[in-house]
Parts: sequence; structure tokens; C-alpha cells
Amino acid sequence: MVWILIILIFVLVFLLGWWAVPLIIIIFIILICLAASQESKTKSENQPDSHSINTSQGYDAPSVIDITPAKSPNESPIVEVPYWAHQYVYSYSEINRATHKQQRFYFHFKNRFLNGEYIDLNENTNYAFILLFDLLNGYDRQQTNIAELENHLKLLGQHYPKTKSYANSFLIKRMENAGNNEGAERIREEEYGYWKLGVIYRNKLNLTSNQVKLLNHISYSSNNFNTIDFCMKEIVKLYLSLVGELQNKYIQEGTTLDAELESIASLIAKQKYNYPKNLDTKNKYLVDGVIYEIHSNIFKYCENAVREFYGHKRKINIDPDYRAKTKELYETKIYSKITESLPDLVLKITPPDEETEIELNSQNTTRWKMQFKILTENYTGNPKEFVAAVIALGKLNKNNPSVELVFFEASKFIAKYDRISALSLYMHYLFYDLQSSTFDNRQLTKTIQKSLFKNNEQLRDFEIIVSEFLQSKDLKKALQNVSGIYAPKRKKIQLNTDSVRKVRQQHSGTVELLNEYLQDEYEDENNTINTREINNDEIEMEIIQKTTLNDPPRISPYIPAIPFVPVHISILTLFAKNNLSVSQNEIEIFAKSKGLFKNQIIESINEACYEQLDDNLIEDDDEYYIINPDYYQTILAK
Repeated sequence: MVWILIILIFVLVFLLGWWAVPLIIIIFIILICLAASQESKTKSENQPDSHSINTSQGYDAPSVIDITPAKSPNESPIVEVPYWAHQYVYSYSEINRATHKQQRFYFHFKNRFLNGEYIDLNENTNYAFILLFDLLNGYDRQQTNIAELENHLKLLGQHYPKTKSYANSFLIKRMENAGNNEGAERIREEEYGYWKLGVIYRNKLNLTSNQVKLLNHISYSSNNFNTIDFCMKEIVKLYLSLVGELQNKYIQEGTTLDAELESIASLIAKQKYNYPKNLDTKNKYLVDGVIYEIHSNIFKYCENAVREFYGHKRKINIDPDYRAKTKELYETKIYSKITESLPDLVLKITPPDEETEIELNSQNTTRWKMQFKILTENYTGNPKEFVAAVIALGKLNKNNPSVELVFFEASKFIAKYDRISALSLYMHYLFYDLQSSTFDNRQLTKTIQKSLFKNNEQLRDFEIIVSEFLQSKDLKKALQNVSGIYAPKRKKIQLNTDSVRKVRQQHSGTVELLNEYLQDEYEDENNTINTREINNDEIEMEIIQKTTLNDPPRISPYIPAIPFVPVHISILTLFAKNNLSVSQNEIEIFAKSKGLFKNQIIESINEACYEQLDDNLIEDDDEYYIINPDYYQTILAK
């Protein structure tokens, strides 16, 4: 370069003369400086940046822990985020595929992040994932401060959420490798455990860390029963007690629960996944998975036990899907121990509180029958005490669509002991039935005890009370009026028995006619009440409220496309109030009251629904008629 300049100077001197030499020298000095500056810039661009990666030269990624990226005093601040098309980033080496501009921005981004400044990446998440692996590499090289790594990854996940689950997964592995199992469990709970049983009930039941870990592996399906917090607590408590009892039983036999479960799980896993007979660490996670499955199934046993103890009829499936030999082994080694231990442990289950009782009764509309049976079997001859207990039972069934049946059955039971109590409970029955969306107060046919009324006058008084109550809905007033039905109406007259005997002989036909009492019809401007005798013990009362211009139109709860008639709706109402299962005898009684045959009614309902369902709505099931819940939902108006 120098020789070229000397030659050029001599050429110009020869052409222009010696006077131009100083000027020529100044011009060439300037040109040399400019050339040197440009050459330095080009060389700098062709060399790797102080923070870029060149794996071919074996360059080590900068450490997160001790690197402070160099920054030229003249470096201009980077404002715009260079676009980087989304790709799956599997390691830090993906930075080598970035452009020089993207690499320079990454180190600027990393520097700002480590200094507590968080740049908006505008959805260019590749930078955040590169930083994730950069942070992990920094820790892996030094492995000195996992708390600092956790803090960095927490901030990364907080400000760049798409990295969070990946960051936690990598952090858990590194904590476990470092022997920090408590930290790994804590991160696992924070990331995945907000819905895990162990996390949910850790504080509620004061659980140990081992109990929390065990419960966190339980796989269960949420349902109406176990989503009641009180019920789930009792299931969890029973499960933990059962696991402890099983452990004790196996220790007495010279083994442990874990050893037995691993033995069975290994066999199940080998059959299920068809891996080689010799178990190695690669297959160990499959066995662990089966162990957790078995624990989950034990948990189901406990749920069914709590359901049964609480009078909840529906059970969940607990039959494991194993091959015959494996299932036999499971039943011998596990199930037999469960059936031995559960009965004693169930006795320690806490009875449901009032809120739970109300919820359970709303889910199982016939659950009240179990409690009602206890009331009747333990009746002490005190009608007031019985009435108070029935009213309390009614309150626990306030959300049960069949609540009125509690009072109806109670009225029938107490009738043979106390008439006023029976009529009072019958008025409670009407009160709740009036509130029922399926009663509609148009056509009610129910039976009450004949022993309640000794003559037509008492019956007529009761019919008047019922009619007034249907209008006023004033239960307190109706109950006060009921207590006056049996009050003496007139002074007692002493009759001459000889004279009466003679009259009877002379007018025996007339007396026989008068003896056919309790065949009555009461009518006022609002209601018609027909009463007739069914047998020696019961009479039937049919209450018909008259239609007025002010009455709201009757709305069927079923879809208009199905041509239901009123008797169909009455039958379906009966099913709705009895958990979609009604005895054939009850249907027969209802049908007779309408002058129909039970088969005739059932067939006509099925025929009306067939086009909509392409199947029968009501099926014959031994002594009951049942309706498929899915079919019932199909015919309901949405």
C-alpha cells in the first residue's frame, strides 16, 4: 500500500511540478486514514461478536452466574426487537441459527433481564426460550446456587408466561438431581398441584408431607358427591386410615404395602405394556404408574364406603380392568385386606353436617326414606316429638324436589296414633307441594287415613280448611284451624236407648244409607274437593282448583313437539319426584284413579315419545318402572 502511494506521488509531481507536493501529501494522508477506518470496521463485522456463539471453535456459552456482557460506551440503545420467526427451541445452540442482528439483540435482552429490566418481546418468544436454556446451562456448569436459578426462572415465567411450564419442569429435574426433593415437590405443587388432593387438604386436615405426596398422585374423577367438601374430607381421611391399616397388616405378615403393590404393579405393567421380563430403570416409571392406579382404586373403595354410610345410593365403578390371573392376585393380595379393614374404619366417619345433608338430599331424592325409616322404627308414642322430627327432616330436604313426600308419608304413619298430628303433617305436605314446580295445584289425588274423620262434618270442616289454604297459602293459620276440627260443636244430648232401638228397627234401610259417610263433595268458588272411600283404612281426596281468568297458563316442562296430554304429565311428574323410578304398584293405583290401566298409560307415553327418542322412554325393571336419565333430559324443554 505504501509503495503504491510513493509511485502516485512521483507521477503527480512530474505532471504538476514540485509546488504541489505538500498538497498531495495532505490529501493522501486523509485517504489513508479513511481506508484504515473502513478496514477496521469490516474486520470487526467479520469476527464473532463478544457474545455470539461459534460451536465449531468450541466456544463455551457465557455463564449466567458470573457473566456481565460487555457494552461499548458508544453503543446506541436497541429499541426495536428484531423479528424472529417462531420455532421450537430445544437448546441454547439454537442461537447459532440466528442472524447477527438477532444475536446482538439477544445479549442486550439478556443483559437487561439480569439487571431487572424486562423488554416486551412482541411475541418473539424465541429470545425468551434461548434465555431459558442459557440460564440452565449456566447452572449446569457451576451447580452452586439453585436458589438463584429458581429465582431467575420464576421471573422468566412471570414476564414471559409461555416459558413457565417448561422452566418449572427443568427446575424440578435439577432439584431432584441435587437431592432437593422438598423443593422439587414444592415447585411441582405450585405448577401442577393447585387441584391435587394433597395440596387442597394439606392445611385443612393437617397432613404430613408423605400424606400430601401420596394424595397428590391420586387420580379421581370429580362428581356431585365428592365435590361436596365435607364428603371429600371424609373420603380422604378414610383413605389415609385404610392405607395405614393395610400397612400394619402387611408388616404383621413380614412384608410391606409398598412391596406388595410393586410386586402386583410389576406384573400388571408387564402384561399391559409388553416389555421384557427383566425390570430396569427405563421401565420403572411404568410400574410406578400402575402403583398410583391401584392407590386411586383404593381411594374409590373409600368413596363408595362414605357414600353408603351417608345413604347415597349411587356408587362409582371400582372393578379394575385387569386380566383374569392378575385380577385374582389383586383381589387376594389387596381387595381382601380392604374388605377386612373397612367395616371398622367406616364407623369412625363423621356424620354429615346440616349443609351437607341438604346437598345430599337434593342429589338423591329418595335418601330421606332411610332417615324416615329410623324415625318410624324408633317412634316412642310421643306424636309432638315425631312431628318436630319430621319438620326437621323436611328442612334438610328443602332443596329436594320430592320434599312433600316426607310429610305425606309421615301423615299416613302418625294417623293411627294421633289425628291432629296427621292432619297437621298433611297440611305441611300441601304447603310444600304447592311450592313444587311439578305439582301446579290442578289435579291432586292422594290417600289419607279414614280413621282421621269419624263423620262427614269433620271431613267437611277439613275440606274447607284445605280450600282456604290453597288460596291463602297461610300454613300457620291452616294449622290453627286443623286443631279445631275435633273440638266439640254442641252440647252432648242424653238419648233414650230403648227409643233409638225401636227407630233402628223401623228404619233400618235408612240407617244403612246414612252409614255410608265419607263419600263427599265440597265446592266453593275456587275449588272442588271430591272425597271417596278406597277401603276400610283409607279415603282418597281429589283437589281440583277452578280455572279463573287470572290464572297463569299451564306450561308443560317438556318439549312441545311431544303430544303429551295432562295424564302423561302427571305420570312424568311422579317419576321426576321419585328419581325417575316408580313402583308398578304406585302406577297401577294412579291409573285406577283415572279409570285407566297402567300398561295403557305407559304404552301411550312411550308412543308419544318414540319419534323423538327412537326408543321407549319408560322401561319395565322388575317391580319398578324406570326412565333413562339421558332420555328424560332429551324430552325436557331447554
